Amino acid sequence: MKKPLLLGCQGCGNAIVECAFALAGIPIDYEEVDYSDDSPTRPRLLEVNPLGQVPTLVLPDGTVMTESLAMIHWIHDQAPKAGLIPAPGDPLRPVFYRWAMFLIAALYPTYTYGDDPKKWVADEKASKLLRESTDAHRQQLWKQVESIAGAPWFLGEERSAIDLYIACMTRWRPRGEWFAANTPKVVAIAKRASALEELAPVIKKNFE
Repeated sequence: MKKPLLLGCQGCGNAIVECAFALAGIPIDYEEVDYSDDSPTRPRLLEVNPLGQVPTLVLPDGTVMTESLAMIHWIHDQAPKAGLIPAPGDPLRPVFYRWAMFLIAALYPTYTYGDDPKKWVADEKASKLLRESTDAHRQQLWKQVESIAGAPWFLGEERSAIDLYIACMTRWRPRGEWFAANTPKVVAIAKRASALEELAPVIKKNFE
């Protein structure tokens, strides 16, 4: 049977989706692509996803999916016992949706605009200010995540895909030292998720 094909770049957002597939026990094919403008693999990515972003998922029937949370919903539909999303009727389900979307809609874009600010503003001074402002805003957003985080998982006793986002996104700026000093609950969740038997190989492949 044909496997889903995930296009990604080492250490990027595709790591979150790889973790979800691993937790669900669904085998995939993986294709490494560099989304940089001058990359020789960028044309391959663009032919599948005109936005030129990773992750991009091609389902066995040829359907293309973008956006990590959409992919996690698809994975959840195939393997609901993996516990990626609280079940319908579970009071934690709306909490999951709020904070999963917070990570996607509020926090994740700070990397989109801050990682390569010259893509958005040509002026060097403005580019530097955009990088600094998105970095500072990101730190405040992570503090909001810390303020609501439960234990041992973000939602408390119930593990969810939010923990996968935390495990991967805390590997990015502002990096480990800042997280350790400012978000100890978030760090504990990231460590617990990263140590799961199913996820440890994915984390190692992408970040170590």
